[in-house]
Amino acid sequence: MLYKGVISIAIIKESQNILEERLKLYKKHKAEVITTLQRVEVWEEALKSGQMWLFENSVSVIPGMPHATTTTSPTEHIASQREVTAEMVQEWIDEDKSKMRYKTVEIEQIDEALKALTREQRTVVTSKYFECMTWRSIEIMFNELHSVGRVYIQADGLRLINREALGILWQILGPLFQRYLYFRK
Repeated sequence: MLYKGVISIAIIKESQNILEERLKLYKKHKAEVITTLQRVEVWEEALKSGQMWLFENSVSVIPGMPHATTTTSPTEHIASQREVTAEMVQEWIDEDKSKMRYKTVEIEQIDEALKALTREQRTVVTSKYFECMTWRSIEIMFNELHSVGRVYIQADGLRLINREALGILWQILGPLFQRYLYFRK
């Protein structure tokens, strides 16, 4: 029976680690999704309006052909200057959309899960994981925002608020992040 308890504590700790990792990646992933989808939008508009000149200086990659940082071979130079076609641009669009699909879902689900937290919990989580603030910095900022007429909350209290918030977030986001538990074994 003790063996099962040790396993479940390890799984809980690993679940918390996964959640913390995904929260730390939130801002990077959100920026990546936004910029990629903006690029896709420009490409789609260019295709729709027939403005292929926008892609004249794009590097067209020939599948299977290795590329050096400098082109010294005349053959490679000619091959790398092949015309970018509408089909190639559509492939780029489809590939970028495919790469961003899971990240978009993850971002949207994190955004919705954060709504389940109290204002104080959300402040601690966003400060710790999105802004990468230290506990001391969070303590100062948190008390400036939330301790008007209340007791000053120290770092240990903020860690408790953080643990409670992570528990709520895992209940909501666990099904999305469960797959990471299996890949770590």
